[in-house]
Order: sequence, then structure tokens, then C-alpha cells
Amino acid sequence: MSEDAGKIQDKGNNIQMPDFAEVWKEMYFSNEHDWARTLKGFIATETFVSLLDKTLEQYLAYNKVSRQQMEKIGEKGINPTKKDIARVAELVISMEEKIDTMDFQLFGNFGKMTDSLLKMADYQVKIKEEIVSLKQEMAELNSKIDKLINHPKEKNTGGRSSKQNAGDPKPRKTKPNLPE
Repeated sequence: MSEDAGKIQDKGNNIQMPDFAEVWKEMYFSNEHDWARTLKGFIATETFVSLLDKTLEQYLAYNKVSRQQMEKIGEKGINPTKKDIARVAELVISMEEKIDTMDFQLFGNFGKMTDSLLKMADYQVKIKEEIVSLKQEMAELNSKIDKLINHPKEKNTGGRSSKQNAGDPKPRKTKPNLPE
């Protein structure tokens, strides 16, 4: 310890007062090595390990009781607990999965329906074309029938007679009447 640091002057009287910070510092550095060795020896013993285990068990038991009490308070209170929030989150996730599944199925069905409608439209176009061609054929047949009905004995311009063209009509065979 330095001599100048420990002196305090009091109106001309020299009173020597020790500097407590210096005293503490010297005590600390002189005992630090001994305390470190003692603590290392204590930490390595079975007693310390068992003490640490008991402390940990007590802390965990206290923590468990504390959580249970907080859950009971949360159930009775108006604020949601972590379990409530987790349960709602699970329900939301489940609902989102169901919506996604329905969405995929819906778009798949729309795709199938679209394909079917396109095929039906193509088929309708073909049917319309066939109907138009049938109407033309019917019109031609009607005009030929009208010619036959209105002018049965006219000659063709090709120089043939109507008998040569159409031939003699064959008589129809009638069905015999059967007794009832």
C-alpha cells in the first residue's frame, strides 16, 4: 500500500487513514487463487452434482406448477392462452388445406367441363352441316317429286322417251287378305 494514498489531511493534522479500495484489492488478489482452487474442488464432488440435480428438479417442479396455474387463470380469464391460439391455428390450417383441395378439384372439374363443351360445340357444328346438306338433298328430292307429279309424261331433252328413261312402272304386289 502506498503511503501517500493513505494520508488524509485534516486542517493541519496528519491523520493516516487506510485506503479501503487498496486494502480490498490486495485481499482479493491474495485470496483469489485459494478461492478458485476451493471452488474447483467443490464443483468436482458428488455433493455439488446432487445439489445441482435437486435444484434443477425443484426449478422444473416450480415451473410446471406455475404453468398449470397460468393455464387455469387463462381458462377462466378473457384472454386466450397459447393452447387456444394453437388450436385456432390448427383449425385455420386444416380449413386452408380443405379449401385448397376443393379449389384443385373445382378447377379440374372446370377443365373437364370445358373440354366436354368444346367437343359438344364441334359436334354441333358437324350436325348443322349435315342438316344443311340433308335440307339441300330434301329440296332436290322435293323438286324431282314435284316434276314427276306435275309433268309425268314430259320428255327429257336427251331424246329418250319417258319409258326409256324411267322404264315402265312395275305394278305393286298387294298383300293377300288373311282371314282373321
